[in-house]
Amino acid sequence: MRIISLINLKGGVAKTTTTINMAVILSKIYGKRVLIVDNDVQANVTKHFELHNYDCPSVEDIYRQENTDINRIIKPCYPENAKLDLIPANMNLDDALTNLLKDSYREQITPLKNALKKVENEYDFCLIDNPPGVGINILNALVCSHDIIVPIKLDKNSLDGMQDLYEIVEDLISYNPNLDTMKCLITMYKKNMYAADTVLRNSQYDVFNTRIRYSEKVDMSTFSQGGGLLTFSPRSAACVDYKIFVKEYIESLPASIRKEFSYAKNKNVGKTK
Repeated sequence: MRIISLINLKGGVAKTTTTINMAVILSKIYGKRVLIVDNDVQANVTKHFELHNYDCPSVEDIYRQENTDINRIIKPCYPENAKLDLIPANMNLDDALTNLLKDSYREQITPLKNALKKVENEYDFCLIDNPPGVGINILNALVCSHDIIVPIKLDKNSLDGMQDLYEIVEDLISYNPNLDTMKCLITMYKKNMYAADTVLRNSQYDVFNTRIRYSEKVDMSTFSQGGGLLTFSPRSAACVDYKIFVKEYIESLPASIRKEFSYAKNKNVGKTK
């Protein structure tokens, strides 16, 4: 199971939008088994798939108690399709994280890693949607990830925050020898952002070739449920770009994983920019 964390210290950069659309594309277009972890107290991914429920087990259980049965937490996003599942979240996550920080007897940055290890043979990919900032839940995500994708809106605040995130990841390298890449994905792109685009691409950070263009359909799709842009507006600029981005991501994977994909059968996927 390849674990991908969507992280940025800044909010409003399309982390959740990217998580949802990447997961749906991997599942529906490529036929991969995908697990999403909603690691955010706001639970926007959970709400998108209409799985928000305080009476059901959620990601809080992973942080609250050791040896949690992760299979009782996982919920199918589509009852008719077993290829896309979710570990949901709700506001109780906040209290669980606070208690974890107070518990000096527990290892604090590995609960999520230990839980996901129990289902690593059941999925091809796991996408972790994270809140802005650097909480203990984000450190848990970083410790278990193979890839870090940093959705980034091209403004000065986001660019300044990259150095802080880079240093945090560097500090955690010793805890995660499986971490392969940290790469930026430009989101909400407009033509007048060319100069900022050039600055980012000339920096020390790796950047995907694909840019996700700004589209009003993205905001509108948040009012739909369950299918992301692929269902709501498959011809929108952002949806087209997300399909191209996922193809580019796949092409960047190690050969042992990449060979499992058959691009010829996926005519809905465009060429990488």
